[in-house]
Amino acid sequence: GKVNANANVNVKVKMNVNVNVKEVPSSDTEMKRMRKNSNANDNDNRDLFSRHELPPDLMLHICNYLTARDVTVISSVNQSSRQLIDGDDCNSGSSSDGSDGDEIWTLLWKRDYGNVLLEWDIGRQAFQRSLNHYHSKTQAQVGRGRSISISLASSLSSSSSLEQQIQTVIFRHGGHGGGAKHFYFHFQQSFLNYILAGHNSPTLCLMGIHGHIFDFTDFAPSHPGLSDPILVEGGRDVTLWFEEHRHSRVARVLARKLCVLVDKSCMTTSMNMNMNMNMSINNRLNRNRNSENINTGGKDEGGGLCRIPRPASKKAKLERRKLLEKSNTTPPPMHDIRDVKLGLDAILPLANFSTPRRPLTLYKMREEYEHGKERTEAWASRHDEVNGRGKGASANKCGMRVYYDPFAGEWKGWYSDPHWNPIFCDIDFD
Repeated sequence: GKVNANANVNVKVKMNVNVNVKEVPSSDTEMKRMRKNSNANDNDNRDLFSRHELPPDLMLHICNYLTARDVTVISSVNQSSRQLIDGDDCNSGSSSDGSDGDEIWTLLWKRDYGNVLLEWDIGRQAFQRSLNHYHSKTQAQVGRGRSISISLASSLSSSSSLEQQIQTVIFRHGGHGGGAKHFYFHFQQSFLNYILAGHNSPTLCLMGIHGHIFDFTDFAPSHPGLSDPILVEGGRDVTLWFEEHRHSRVARVLARKLCVLVDKSCMTTSMNMNMNMNMSINNRLNRNRNSENINTGGKDEGGGLCRIPRPASKKAKLERRKLLEKSNTTPPPMHDIRDVKLGLDAILPLANFSTPRRPLTLYKMREEYEHGKERTEAWASRHDEVNGRGKGASANKCGMRVYYDPFAGEWKGWYSDPHWNPIFCDIDFD
């Protein structure tokens, strides 16, 4: 059955749990009986859900309250649990349509990433770009010639329609080249550069730092190092660039004001030990959701994305603009109550931190992603040398940037033309 990840369902489950109490056997016959019962329990190779005769819809609800790490641990209990959660992927490397494993990992992806990104214009644009490529590639394979791309305007007006396309085209037909579990962890590794690709213009400049997304559009003109470095480096993960320039404690506090999306798996418990940090970050986000209109994707514990609201009132917008304009002469307050309430005091390290924060993932997935990234960046560097990008007055604003499209299962490239318009292209390693 189809399960709504945000539905509030009260389910009472009655489980028959056998509690084995250690007792002293009175005879050899009693000892043999106890050994037989123990072996019977140890030889029960059914998965944890089947042992308690739980229906599939209830199994999905239970997994919806677990982190991806917890679900992965459950799949390691025995072969049956692995077959249930990972599906055919654990044997053949590809998942069958409609399996329980695909349903579980699709639900987790919607909860941790899809629900938030589908409500954000930037996320919907990236999804639409992938779907247009998928339709074009599919129609070319069946010999239908040119594809009829879905208009971006219509997709932005209907997130539910776009979600249905993602469900049907990508998960059902395996557009990303693997099962839903592989897709989840590939998306987890690549979503930052994938979502940010092409957004480095003076009208919209987004950056990724330590797993979170920041909007530098309003701050770029007031940047002490001029706006050009911000625009050139924008549209991707700039954690290493940010740390190499050794930004001060004040600059990191100011960056909190620019945060628009948080990855909760990349947050620490607290950066400020002088504040009352008894509440966890997730509890603070949950407590202030109603007052600040925070979208956490329906999950408050573990990882997942969270949108940070912009100031709504005219007074708040004016104060924010003045704060950014005067940031060079008047530093922002080091302890902002709103930052603490929203958990923004824990998104960036206040001291120089050389290692980027990344969510926990499978070792195999991370190695595969890092190897692909290194290979693709080397290709992009050679491509820039041949085409001379980044040189001359009429040259493009930035060289070739690369990102991994988790829906297509392919590495892509993009660059900015002299007018800051993003140009997307395929990568050919031949």
